[in-house]
Amino acid sequence: MQQDAQDPAQLGGAARAKNVIGAMEQCMNGVPGFRRGHARGIAFRGQFEATPEVAHLTTAEHLQGEPIETVVRLSNGGASPYLADRQNAKTGNPLGLAVRFALPSGGASTWTALSLSAFPPRTPDDFLAMVEAQRAVPPLGTPNPLKIAAFLARRPFAFPGIKNAATLKPTKSFATTRFNGMHAYWLVDAGGARRAFRFRWLPVAGEATFDPADDAVLPPQYLISEIRERLGHGPIAWDLVFQLADAGDPTHDMTHVWPEDRRLVTAGRLTIDRLHEAPDVVDTYVFDPLNVPPGIEPSDDPVLHFRSQAYAESFRRRASESKPTITPG
Repeated sequence: MQQDAQDPAQLGGAARAKNVIGAMEQCMNGVPGFRRGHARGIAFRGQFEATPEVAHLTTAEHLQGEPIETVVRLSNGGASPYLADRQNAKTGNPLGLAVRFALPSGGASTWTALSLSAFPPRTPDDFLAMVEAQRAVPPLGTPNPLKIAAFLARRPFAFPGIKNAATLKPTKSFATTRFNGMHAYWLVDAGGARRAFRFRWLPVAGEATFDPADDAVLPPQYLISEIRERLGHGPIAWDLVFQLADAGDPTHDMTHVWPEDRRLVTAGRLTIDRLHEAPDVVDTYVFDPLNVPPGIEPSDDPVLHFRSQAYAESFRRRASESKPTITPG
């Protein structure tokens, strides 16, 4: 298992974050006033309750078993609030789940996860190149396949992530979607022992994909309306599961997926039971993946550290912009 190789303060950089956010604005049809990624979303209130098993692995205060109040934002992964939830009847667009845990000691911890099982970039520079390769070109308004091919030729390790995004099946509901944390972190117990892990959110309702027969009757954006209606019938939940690393599993490379035979620990259950009463307040939240309490430590994954800076840059820009009203759906 790889130990931290660099000072996290040296990973990424504010200048690189500005370059990437600028590229996302130019290449991904972003709209001023909205997040540069995961622009369209819906916010809920809920609770999280950890299992006894995980409390032995970490001193993190929200993982000790007491009920924790949460804010949950479910979102379409695109930069535009007008992006459809699916590309066509058989291919979906990536989705996100962000959680803000209210810590008993005060303050909050935040985590983000994606509906993807693999992600292409290994470094922040890879991320920038990926964004630029996806620049939409006229007349169809879709990326140039030759640029995608050139990106992959220089970075063959990115192929599983690009393939995953291109073949992602559209989901029936946010409530039937698995979300993956992608990055590695460290659990730290009361004795100071450290164990690397990745996390995933597994839907209690089970995973279910979109029925292609519904393509003709459901609008391009259907997921927010669907989960509003579903919540009217009762709470919705996901189980938090930690995948624990074995010796030799890299922590610095998010493109390297650990084998599925690694030990899994059910860490708790997240339940949403009502819409958030102040979605405009949630829009001001930055779901920084580095915002973790003692008992959890970020790994040496450079993209993890870069994302923190990119989220801050996205907030800085949108906070100074006027936000247009979009029709709920």
